[in-house]
Amino acid sequence: MSVVLRRSSTDNPIYSFMDKKRAEGKHFYVYTVAGAAKFLRVYYDRVKEYLLALETKQETAA
Repeated sequence: MSVVLRRSSTDNPIYSFMDKKRAEGKHFYVYTVAGAAKFLRVYYDRVKEYLLALETKQETAA
């Protein structure tokens, strides 16, 4: 998550979330873990969306 803080642009939603938590005065570990949890939720949603699209594509091809 420290790479996200160092390398991401300000329009990255995870960077924005972590920066907001940091501005609230949260401890480093708190906003790092919160950012990791947010990243995993976004990642899981995108993987789930991709697998659903793949499954739909296979059903229409059959």
